[in-house]
Amino acid sequence: MKEINSLIAGNLKLLREDRHLSLNDLSTLTGVSKSMLSQIEKGEANPSVGTIWKIADGLKISFTSLINEERDKMRVVRKSDSYEVDQEDGKYRLFTYFPYDPLRKFEIYVIELDRDSEHKSDAHFKGVEEYVVVTRGRLEVQMGNATSVLETDDAAIFVPDKPHTYRNVSEDQTKAVIVLYYSE
Repeated sequence: MKEINSLIAGNLKLLREDRHLSLNDLSTLTGVSKSMLSQIEKGEANPSVGTIWKIADGLKISFTSLINEERDKMRVVRKSDSYEVDQEDGKYRLFTYFPYDPLRKFEIYVIELDRDSEHKSDAHFKGVEEYVVVTRGRLEVQMGNATSVLETDDAAIFVPDKPHTYRNVSEDQTKAVIVLYYSE
């Protein structure tokens, strides 16, 4: 694990440059002196928690955005590396490719439903949006009195604030990608 000052230095410089801010601009936004910001970016200062919060508040980012390690430019997730959850006697499988990350605010799953199978999902909490893209087969999505059948390459978006059901209505396996986005 990198030293914390080095992480903050790299993240701050990247954020400042991505937003095309000078050190003067950043100082105005955060209330932290230009000289302190310069020392932080060079890894020469040991900023207090209060200073880190001032910077985060000024940039309107989370505190942890400044202390997280740099993400890989590309990350490949193989199906064999995903987390698998089987339900409905193994006729419904959920593969977690990208678990929830508070910086991204979403998670991505792939679901597989065998012929003549369904999965009933409880309502999600406020602020969640559900995106579904069918990649194979036909998927019936039911929530309350509303029902839609999605063909291969069709997509739907809905607020899953009520129990909802995914039902395979094709002759073979149905497969879909689900993205849950957490706006709050």
